[in-house]
Amino acid sequence: MHYHVAHGRNLTLLRYPQCTRLVQVGLPNRLRGEIWETLSGSLYLRFFNPGVYWALLKDNEGRISTSTEEIEKDLTRSLPEYPAYQSEEGISTLRRVLTAYSFKNPELGYCQVSILSQWPCIIKR
Repeated sequence: MHYHVAHGRNLTLLRYPQCTRLVQVGLPNRLRGEIWETLSGSLYLRFFNPGVYWALLKDNEGRISTSTEEIEKDLTRSLPEYPAYQSEEGISTLRRVLTAYSFKNPELGYCQVSILSQWPCIIKR
């Protein structure tokens, strides 16, 4: 937390070697979502594309694909070390993110490693 007070919380993070070191050593759980959202650029994509995420979910509500079937198989067995993803709320959040991504990029769809690339951005802060 002291790092943020001294250096800021936005793209200014990238200017400092301490940011790189913080990521290499491991981010505290309470900061993971915020830091990964900033460093991955998803924060800015979300703000520049308001409503796209929810529109994807709404437009594809009830639609079943190979990807959605695979997502359902993996939801309960993925990330067992994180209690937040073993609750109904956590599983629903992960389901929505993975499903939206699979419809946004249908040629890629879903693979189990998608969970590993998405969970840091949605982990509870």
